[in-house]
Amino acid sequence: MMARARKEDGLAMMSVLLVIFVLVVLSALVLYLSGKEIGLSAVRLLGAQSLNIAEGGAFSGRAGLMALMSADPTGFVLVDQSVGPRLNGWYAGGNPANQNAFGILDYLTLDGQRFSLNAPANTEWAVFYVNWGLAPRRKLQLVQIGQNPPPANPLGLGAPPVNTLGTGNYSAAVVLRRRQAISSTDPACGAPPGCYIHRPGLDEYEYFYTYEIVSDGRAGPRARRRVTLQQDFSVVVRRENFARYALFTHEHLTPDGQPIWFTSRTSFDGPVHTNGEFRFAFFPKFGAPDSLTPCDPNRARSTTLTSVSVWTWFNNLGSRVRLQANENVVNGVRRDAPVLPDCTADVADDRDNLPAAFTRGFDADLTTPPHDPVVVPANSFSQKGIAIGRDPTNTSPVTNLQIRQAVPELADNGTAVPTGIYVPVSDVDADSRSDPGEPLAGGIFVQGDLNSLTLSLGGASNNLAVYTLVQGGQTVTITVDRVGQTTTVTNTAWASPQTRTFAGVPKGWQGGGSIANATVIFVEGNVLSLSGTLEEHEQITIATSGRIDITNHLRYEDPPDVADPNDNPLNVLGLFSHARDIRIALSAPSDLVIHGVLMAGTPGPNDPDPAYNSSVHAVNYNSRPVQGQVHLIGGIIEEYYGAFGTFDPATGNPLTGYGRDFQYDRRMSRGFSPPYFPTTTLFTILEGSSRLTNVRPVWREASP
Repeated sequence: MMARARKEDGLAMMSVLLVIFVLVVLSALVLYLSGKEIGLSAVRLLGAQSLNIAEGGAFSGRAGLMALMSADPTGFVLVDQSVGPRLNGWYAGGNPANQNAFGILDYLTLDGQRFSLNAPANTEWAVFYVNWGLAPRRKLQLVQIGQNPPPANPLGLGAPPVNTLGTGNYSAAVVLRRRQAISSTDPACGAPPGCYIHRPGLDEYEYFYTYEIVSDGRAGPRARRRVTLQQDFSVVVRRENFARYALFTHEHLTPDGQPIWFTSRTSFDGPVHTNGEFRFAFFPKFGAPDSLTPCDPNRARSTTLTSVSVWTWFNNLGSRVRLQANENVVNGVRRDAPVLPDCTADVADDRDNLPAAFTRGFDADLTTPPHDPVVVPANSFSQKGIAIGRDPTNTSPVTNLQIRQAVPELADNGTAVPTGIYVPVSDVDADSRSDPGEPLAGGIFVQGDLNSLTLSLGGASNNLAVYTLVQGGQTVTITVDRVGQTTTVTNTAWASPQTRTFAGVPKGWQGGGSIANATVIFVEGNVLSLSGTLEEHEQITIATSGRIDITNHLRYEDPPDVADPNDNPLNVLGLFSHARDIRIALSAPSDLVIHGVLMAGTPGPNDPDPAYNSSVHAVNYNSRPVQGQVHLIGGIIEEYYGAFGTFDPATGNPLTGYGRDFQYDRRMSRGFSPPYFPTTTLFTILEGSSRLTNVRPVWREASP
């Protein structure tokens, strides 16, 4: 019995041991599988991280390309002025075999640096590596250019920079390829396959490209993924327009030579420039505050602030000083500085605001010493010539004979043009009469002072633009139908019928490359009263040899939403007095509304009257009653800084005239402008018809 008991005990022990063994094996298996799963999870995590890093690297490359092309941020790329004579050569008459789509890259300056591709005309592509350790905005470094198809693996051309991102790093390459496109505005490029470069207008060229960005993201020693982005886009290089400025002064002084100080109550949300030097008291603001909720001052949008002078005046608590500095700091305390806006209306807390994007020593021509001012060149548009139908490329003086030849009722000779309001018409039947049905030959031309010019809406649904011009006993009403492409003119100076309908619209130049929605009015004299509402499809420039008096509200039917950077209504108004002032008349109402870009004078050596200091100002600004504010959406360009009113320096309360509620029309920063508005000596680069921003690129994952 005892032996049997011992045998049973042994079997029990073996059973226990077997169970323990099985449990150990199962536990080991569970631990093994758990470890394997943890390892797989770690691999998956690193793989996901490397994919995210690769995507981040690709979009970093896209950001670098947008900065180089001045798409985002805008206003920081300078185009070397010496590029002007080369642009037409690269265009090569619209012959794609001879066009050079990469020559322009050598003339783009960003963060004080530019590339040296020295690309021949047959260059097909250029490869850049993304290097986030470079200058603040310039993040691309040139690797190679080529004429054959680009390399399959652009990251294999050398040793690409390794950029840290999150817990890993990435290397990325931007492959920029030229692209042919068909043009609707350039006849030379209108047939397939099109051109690499189009010429849609005078001193204006559109370049077409495709980019591909290849980005390898790495997380850990073995986790590596690749992402590619691809997108077509275009950029326009053209002569810069004065309409791009929120404020421009040739001399930052009043017309009688008194200094102008920007104070803590000064605020501009668009580009500001002077050919002279600025004066800052406390903390004036240049930029747009963060529009998100909650507001973050670090997200404030900077706008350019530039002066040709390297010197700046500072208030310095009343002991004014002139320094070669962007800020006035005394014993570590910031006393005066141009700054970005913060999130509060309280000007007392602006001392710690971020600095504005202020550049002293701005040079409009880097090829000549010293610092050159921004001026109107000799070959800027002739609004007088365009108003009588001349080609915009013709900038020679307008003759009496040319004016007479554009108006059927005037004899074709060189004698003085009689005072009157004229609508140029092609005299098809040569009967010296503007007959109904004949085509318009220009815009609107006025000889002598104009008593009034009123803009209004017409038609059953207010879809017609109406311009009413009065000069003495003559009244001319011009009704423009953009849809029907007709213009009806009622002219009290005509024999019966005094109302006649013509083919076309008064867009000035009627030939190829003309601006479809343009209206050009030139007055050889003064406009003594201007007011009204501009129809939503109209794009008009009113230019004069004399002054322009604004006597009532001047509004767009469809004003831009200044808070929406992508809002693009069509209507736009430009006022340009060649050699006199734009004035707010004594009869103007309180809280005057002005929508438009106003330019008084011709800055530079081509000023028709250098002895006159032109400005935009309110008549009797220092004695007229307090009238609220001038609510401007647009910009002011003037030779000298005009006054609108006066204020108590202690309280800031108004004493006379108007305050300023100026808001920049952000369409101007995207190259939009009134038709044939004065140009500068500068060239600029803008987004083209195929946008680089606000377009989702094609995303793919590829094998690294």
